[in-house]
Amino acid sequence: MNKQIVILLLFFMFQGCSFSTMDRNVIDLKQEQNAFTHAYQFFSNHQYQKALPIFHSYFETHTRDADNYEWALFFYGICLQKSKLTYAAFDVFSRLIDDSPNAKIVTHAIEFFEHAIDHKQIQASMIRDTALCTKDLEFVQPPLSHFIDFHQGLCNWEKGYVQWGNQQFNMIPQESRYYLKYRFELARLMIQSNEIDRAVKILQDILKSDHTNDTMKKKSQITLARLYFEQKKYEMADKLYAKIAKYHKDQARFLLERAWTQFHLNHPNQAMGLLIALNAPDFRHQVTPEYYLLKSFIYKQVCNYRNALANVDAFQSTYGSLLHGVKTRQPLTTHKDALSLLMHKKSIKATLGVLHQLQQEKTLAAGFSNTIFADNMILVYDMFIQKYSYQLKKISENAYLDLSEQLLSYEENMRLMHYEIGLSMYQRVKQSTTGVENKPISQITYDNPVIYPFVGEYWNDELDSLHVSLKDQCQTPEEWDVFFK
Repeated sequence: MNKQIVILLLFFMFQGCSFSTMDRNVIDLKQEQNAFTHAYQFFSNHQYQKALPIFHSYFETHTRDADNYEWALFFYGICLQKSKLTYAAFDVFSRLIDDSPNAKIVTHAIEFFEHAIDHKQIQASMIRDTALCTKDLEFVQPPLSHFIDFHQGLCNWEKGYVQWGNQQFNMIPQESRYYLKYRFELARLMIQSNEIDRAVKILQDILKSDHTNDTMKKKSQITLARLYFEQKKYEMADKLYAKIAKYHKDQARFLLERAWTQFHLNHPNQAMGLLIALNAPDFRHQVTPEYYLLKSFIYKQVCNYRNALANVDAFQSTYGSLLHGVKTRQPLTTHKDALSLLMHKKSIKATLGVLHQLQQEKTLAAGFSNTIFADNMILVYDMFIQKYSYQLKKISENAYLDLSEQLLSYEENMRLMHYEIGLSMYQRVKQSTTGVENKPISQITYDNPVIYPFVGEYWNDELDSLHVSLKDQCQTPEEWDVFFK
């Protein structure tokens, strides 16, 4: 079984269990008359792991009104950060944001948050909700204040306070790196409000800006390409898809989207070439129901009905077991096929990544020789693990419902495809004998959203330029024609 599926199963199994620390022989620290001074000496010499247990012992023997308590907590947080205990450091710096009146300490804590988001060490939403949304941080100076304005603006938007959010965003100057981030979020808001033309204009401006970095450029290109597709501006969409850099973690998804674009441009050879690229080993877990549906469309368009029907059968063969589990309301915890698909959903994959990081940091903390400090860290990390395990459970349950609805929709589309192929086979023969024009029977929904995103690996530079030669068989008699005569 896939290792990640096993991890997800284990988190479901232990979700209801309380986390407890290991039974350990606790060794009391020898109390120093001035633990703060002793710990600070280690800190000053960059001996952070030696400083940690001494700072911890200081907190055990001093209250918050002690003269050095606030600075001790600050240096303790830095030691945790330098010792790669990122989430424990986040916990400390969040407390400092809440309680510290010292502007220098708070500013450093916010710098830590910005660094953690930039380097994808902690989820931006967690930092935003825990440490930034409801805080009065007007004393923080630019450019760090732009970071605060951006995230507090998002907080207000997420709560529905659009005008308040706009006030925060209006304080971000155009030369700030957060200005284009704000503009991109504004485009997303316009899409949600169905103001597509305005969203397109914003994304076009982002791509023209001299301040656009590679990450923002890629995000804007793919979003704009999808909007062009919805507006039926297929040539403009295809040009943007062609510009997306190779080795992107979502390349499989983009190949499929570009295949749809080529199909609508009436380029079946190019569309089929893009679909064949998805057979590459790197994409073996990334083929979605859309793949089979589009492939059937293309074969049907050139009257290659045998291959069209074969793809309908391939869909049933690939997803039959999964659909059976959905129809019998099999619980997600025992539905291995569904778990295998959901592993590739961004939100689930990201949460699993957080849990993996937390477990690694917990193991690192448990390795400290000072058992009092180690036990305390294990408690901290068990709380984080419990929180994210619950979050993973809720995300997975909701994703399973969405997956079930989408699969059932695809199954219905494939059944309709099977019916229309048979009808087209009959009508083609009838047209050749009666001269009656072949007309479409019904409209199939072929641009349903993809079920799961891509997992990054490595692939060939030429995958998006494969072409095939499809023979148009609409005027070529086949052996099955005799059955309709």
